[in-house]
Amino acid sequence: MPDAGIANQNLNLAVVSLGLATRPRITMDVDGIRRLLELTDTQIPAINNPIGYEK
Repeated sequence: MPDAGIANQNLNLAVVSLGLATRPRITMDVDGIRRLLELTDTQIPAINNPIGYEK
């Protein structure tokens, strides 16, 4: 899944440029995310990024 890493890096750069913070995570509720985003069986959540303000 090299594309996931590239997309993640672009997301991280965009978030930082907006003055926000994020951290890539690979732990997640895969089934819950699949239902929420209405993903097909061939679409696999690989990385998620919570986004917010720095402390």
